Amino acid sequence: VQARHQLVFALRSSSLASLAMWNLCLCGVAVFPLTVALWVFTIIFAAEMSRNVFVGYVRAKSDDARVPQVMLSNETLDQQHSHFRSGPTEQRFPPSFMNTSSASDLGIDFAIVGFPKTGTTELLHNLPLHSRIGMLGADLEGAPREDYLFRQMGQWLNPAPYFARVDAMQQRSVERAGHRLSVIGIKDPGIIENEDAMRRVASIRDIKLIVGVREPMAYFQSYYNYRCAEVAGGAKWLEEAKVVCPRAYNHSGQFPPTWRDVVNGCKWAGVDRQDLLFADIIRTHVFPLVPPSRVLLVSTEGLAAKPREIYQLIFDFFGIHEFFQEEVWRIIVSKPRANKGRHSFVSMCDEGHREEHNTLACFLHQNFHAKSTLELYKALSDGSVQSIE
Repeated sequence: VQARHQLVFALRSSSLASLAMWNLCLCGVAVFPLTVALWVFTIIFAAEMSRNVFVGYVRAKSDDARVPQVMLSNETLDQQHSHFRSGPTEQRFPPSFMNTSSASDLGIDFAIVGFPKTGTTELLHNLPLHSRIGMLGADLEGAPREDYLFRQMGQWLNPAPYFARVDAMQQRSVERAGHRLSVIGIKDPGIIENEDAMRRVASIRDIKLIVGVREPMAYFQSYYNYRCAEVAGGAKWLEEAKVVCPRAYNHSGQFPPTWRDVVNGCKWAGVDRQDLLFADIIRTHVFPLVPPSRVLLVSTEGLAAKPREIYQLIFDFFGIHEFFQEEVWRIIVSKPRANKGRHSFVSMCDEGHREEHNTLACFLHQNFHAKSTLELYKALSDGSVQSIE
């Protein structure tokens, strides 16, 4: 940036010198009106240059006190750009900050990084009911929610709000339960499909990752139905979401795109059949950055069929030896599962969607290589990370 400013200054200086030379030449030939106009323009140009130099100097002198900060909230990436601000109380941290911090430095011990529609919201709401676990993303008295820190932070990070929130959570835990929280986590199921965000998470030493997985075809149907429900609910951002289809496919032209469109490879608002290849995404996005010993796979079907075993698996993963208190556990198992039955725009079991069902099945079979869909999914749902190393 400094080099660019110096180049601009040099170009403007040479332009100003050229204007002065032209003025002198025109004075010699007595072209009075043109000479006056050029001198007026030269004076204005010189004044603007002086103002820019002065402003640049003031900004350079106060640079350490002017730092962009992302308002950390549950918003889209486009919305968050309007919330950059700077102030004298903020501190600057270089991009390497995340590379020199341990999980305890940032106050985040684990992250639920994916996939969407695999039960991650259920974990978000249930895990903090344990007296040793906290979840960031909301005010202390508010319900937990997704937090897009790692996708929004960009090149700069001011962790002060997180430090303050973690300290407040620990203080409240001491006041209410008589002890500090053992682990504090964050949930953003879009991290695993965002390479930059995934690298930022992985750069926190010792952090543990929870990855939700699901029977691939059920996952795809659920995600598509969820997006259709958002359209029906009037979600404005989806009106600008592009539909990108393979060249060889004749798109229906409808909005939202039809079930047939997305099954045949059209991408829309995160609905992408390539995301059905859980194993490939985990293998390429996670394992090069985080060792398998710090990754736990949790399946949607496991949460539904054997919740006690799954939560115990999670607590063991965190090194927490106590289970939920019995009265808390009774509340958990008695309440309906998050979003169950809310979105039913498409069902693969309908006779009219037999062709789309077969298309998805062929796509999965062709891309699971040596292992069949059933074998690989069974390994994923059992939390067997080694099966996809």
